[in-house]
Order: sequence, then structure tokens, then C-alpha cells
Amino acid sequence: MPWRAVGLCFLVAFLAACGRAGITANVGAPTRPAAIARSPATPTLTPTPILSPTPSDTPTPSATPTMTPTPTPTAPPLAIVGDPRAGRLSDPIPTGNAPCGVVDVLDFPVDPPDAASVPAGGGDFGVYRGRFGKYHAGEDWWVGGRGASFGKPVYSIGHGLVTYAEPLGWNRDKGVIIIQHTFADGSTLLSFYGHLDPPSIVLQPGQCVVRGEQIAQIGRPRSSPHLHFEIRTQSPYAPLTGYWPEDPALVGWLPPSQTIWQQRIAGASGVQWTRPFAAEGTKGAGIFNGDTLVAVEDAQLIGLDLAGGSVRWQYADSGRVSEAALDALSPVVYVAGRAGWVEALRLPGDDGAGLSSHWRVELDLFGTPTLIPLPQGGVLLAIREKLFALAPDGSIRWQSESLGQPLAWAAAGEELILSTTGGDSPLWQIGQAGPEAWDAPAGGYPVVAGEQWWLYAGDGLYRLDAATRTAGLVYAFPRGMLALGDAVALPDGGLLVAHADAFDRRLVAFNADGSLRWERSYAGLLAGAQRLLVVEGAVYLVSHNDGGQVGEVSVYAVDVANAELRHIFVGGTRTSVPADTWALVAGQGLVINIGGGHMLALDPQPPGG
Repeated sequence: MPWRAVGLCFLVAFLAACGRAGITANVGAPTRPAAIARSPATPTLTPTPILSPTPSDTPTPSATPTMTPTPTPTAPPLAIVGDPRAGRLSDPIPTGNAPCGVVDVLDFPVDPPDAASVPAGGGDFGVYRGRFGKYHAGEDWWVGGRGASFGKPVYSIGHGLVTYAEPLGWNRDKGVIIIQHTFADGSTLLSFYGHLDPPSIVLQPGQCVVRGEQIAQIGRPRSSPHLHFEIRTQSPYAPLTGYWPEDPALVGWLPPSQTIWQQRIAGASGVQWTRPFAAEGTKGAGIFNGDTLVAVEDAQLIGLDLAGGSVRWQYADSGRVSEAALDALSPVVYVAGRAGWVEALRLPGDDGAGLSSHWRVELDLFGTPTLIPLPQGGVLLAIREKLFALAPDGSIRWQSESLGQPLAWAAAGEELILSTTGGDSPLWQIGQAGPEAWDAPAGGYPVVAGEQWWLYAGDGLYRLDAATRTAGLVYAFPRGMLALGDAVALPDGGLLVAHADAFDRRLVAFNADGSLRWERSYAGLLAGAQRLLVVEGAVYLVSHNDGGQVGEVSVYAVDVANAELRHIFVGGTRTSVPADTWALVAGQGLVINIGGGHMLALDPQPPGG
């Protein structure tokens, strides 16, 4: 599901998206495609309708301005203030149960605090290795490459007490240090550093160390030089073997990198709850009844308590679920699988009834589905270049084979504005009767701001005229990469656009009439893809920077009046799954899933924050 359309997913694969980023409209000479062939059909199952749709007012377009300014050659740099890490740092203060002080923040054992320049490491905990016949109880880190790690410094991940320090703790596999870390709630963890160079170990048991203090250097074990790093809850005075005959997570070891990020995220200001990485394919479908996050996790539909993150219910009877979408009008969620089926499920209500199947439609197709809620109720299913409009009762209103693959969409009254990835396909307006083509760019992100419709495309911002189904360019951009940008309607009727091209990265604010308010460059300040969201009238930018194995998500509060960002949150993972990174608005906060890492609920304006 394209993430920019309804706020459900955050990032599609970078290379695929860049391939479609350069789609450009020829507004001066539009071409309307031939009429769409529609073949109404009836599925084998004919269920009972749930709820009649409620019509809403149709937007009235404003006049198209004649100006088409271009960005200035050099935009002023964007001002960014705040540091969510700095406020948490503190010097260790010895106490009765923490003689070396309590942990403030955990850092990584190499290139602290984030190991940002170390691509090799942090992803092999619990891996079974046949040559040992056991499971890896830690992570292996290579600093500067597999042949260049010898002698590189190793650091304590946090304030703590040395419990074990032996230059030949692993004999031929060299030195070992173990440090005990105490947290404010009295709990403890042990960090373990193996394959250390014996002469570099000068610490003694009973000594205190602080976060970021160099404790040794990487040595020369029997294998290539690297650091073996563990986090565990047992054996503070013995090195053990580094491998275990069963899953080490079951007997006192923790995934090191995930544990470091868990401690950082859970202790961050405004974070209400976290969930660890579960499985690839995690997707958010939306918020039901104001208190339940509906999501797909491990190919099952689940409902999470929005207040605490616990599982309220799960449903696995449908089969392997690939996609889910909430109905716009009814207490129904639609689920779909790659085998070409769609099922409507009634969501649990106040009457105590559980999740139950309402209807199911089987289609003779196989492929990755996309579900798009229709404003008047029902759902669009896109699969293998085919598009089916399913009514709330499961009947097929119409179907088409020539609209292209959906890219992004936005609801406008009873209509749906749909953008596709097809190079020759136009923008589509979809109502009860079916799709109608526009003389407008195919690729882009539709935005509804009050009564005005807009399209942010790779080459500029377009004003959409619903009466004539045409698009007028009001602000030109250098041809950009849509996968890295976004657009959102501002509470005052204007727009905010994040645009990335080969020469610059810009945040651009527009007034309600399409005139320029300001533009600032964030090149060199923010990397990766940007997502814009509005929560309770406040604007936030969620930035996702993926470097392959390493992924990081930051949240910024946008001060539109002063063209400034305030950094309020950062989280990350060493086992990145970029396609699973997304953010959505949940009441007065955000739910963010860091693909390959943690899911979390964030109050961006916590009391006293």
C-alpha cells in the first residue's frame, strides 16, 4: 500500500520508486485515454450489506493562478533545534544498589554513540552455525572492514561495574570483559566484550566505567579480528562459550542491538509503549473506535490496545494476510492475500461480539494486493494491474484492467483521487460509477486542503480543477524523487511539501491560494525519505534514513510560522526492513513502526515536554 495516500505506510522500496519519480505531465497538450472497459460481475458469494453510505459535500475548486515560479537557485538552510538525546545524559551518581551509578542511555560498543559508520555488525544474534552445531549468543562487529578491525577501540555501552576482566579469558580467542549495568528501576544487565587484545585490558573487577569510556581494543582470535558482543542477564563472573545449543534468547541472552535501541526508545520523552520486531510484512491499517490499532503482523490481522500496545484480538482464519484496510463508514476491516481473495470482517463492538467474517470473495488471481477504502463505503482491490471496486455487501461494482498500479490516493467528499505508476496513465477520479480520467500527471500525491485539491508531482505542485478535470502547474520543481518526498494540507488551508531532487532537498510552504510562503533547504541536514503528518493541528515531519542494514527514524515538530524544525525523537535498528517502516496518526499522537525494529506510540507533545 502506498504510504502517502492515507497515512498507512511510510516507505516503498527506494529503487522501484526512483524509477517512477520522473513522470511529468504535458499540461499544455493533455491526452485523455480511451474509455475504460467495465465489466460488472457478481462474486460467487452474495452477502448482506452492512451500512448504506452517507454522502458528503463535493469540493468546489478555486481559480487557477497564472504564476509558475521556480525555486530559487540556493534556498536558505532549514533551521533545526533540539536534541532528544542530550536531555537524557547524566553523570553517574553512586547509590546503595548502584555503586557505579545508574544507566542514563546505552550506546553501542564501537563508534559510539550509534555505530553509524560501522556497517558490519549487529545482525547475527541467535544465528545457527553448522560448524559449531550451536546458536550464536551475541553479535560480531567488524570495524573498518573484516581485515582492518585489529586494534580498533572498544567502549563501555553504559555506566557500570566491571565484574570480569581477563586478558586471556577465552584463551586462544583472547580477552574478555564483562560489565554490570544498573537501571533506575533496580534491574540489571550484563554487557560482554570478547576477542579483545590482551595487552589492552587494564581494567580490574570492581572498577567503575562510564558510558563511552574506552575499555580495550579488538584483538586477534583464531578467526579474523572482530568484537564478539553480548548482552545477557546471567553469568557475571564467567565468559561461557559465545555459542549455545538452543536459542540463547530462551536462557538469559538478549539481542544486543535491539536491546540498546529498546532502552533508548522506551526512555525517550513522549513514548507511551513499544513492541519489539515481530516479523517482516508488518503494516498498519488504521485506528478503530479511537482505541485500537488494526494492523497486519506475521501474516495475521491483529488489534492492539492503543493505550498500552497489548494485543486485544487476532484473527488467523482468513489465511495468510498481506494487506488490510478499514472501511470508511462501517465497523469493518477488509483483508486480502496474495492468492486473490478478499474478506470483510466485522470488528468487535461494544456488544461484546468478537471479530467475525461478513463475506469473502475469491478471485482467480495471484499477486501482491493493494486495498484502498472508498469514501462511500466498500473497497478497491488492485492486484496484477487489475482493479476491482467491491461494495460493502461484497458485490463487484465495476472492474478495470487499464488504470495502472496505484501509487497514492486521497478522499475528497464521495470521490477518490487516485494516482498511478503507469507512464501513460492519467490521474483518476473514482466515484460510485467508476473511474474518470483527468488531464493531469499520472505520478504524484493528491492532497485535499479544504475545498481545494492539489497534486504534488515529481516536477511541481499542481492545482486540480474538479469541474474540468484538469491540472494547472502553480509551482515548478526540478524533477524529483517522489519516494523521498511528501505533501500535506496545513491547518490554515495551505500546503507543506518536502521535495528531493538531484541538486537539493527542500521543505516548501504554500499559502491557501498556491502562492509561495517560504522554502528552506534541508540538504545535509535530513537524509532519506520524509513523511509529513498533522496531529491535532500541529505539523510533524517523520524522517526515515535507511543505510541498508542500519535504519533510523527521527520525528520533528514543524514550526510553520518560523520555518523551523524541533527534533523530538530518534529511534533505529541494525536489522532494517525499509518497506515495513511507516507512521500514522492515532488520536493525539503517532504510531510509528521502524521496519526490522520496534513499533511505538509517541505523544509528540507530552506534558512538560
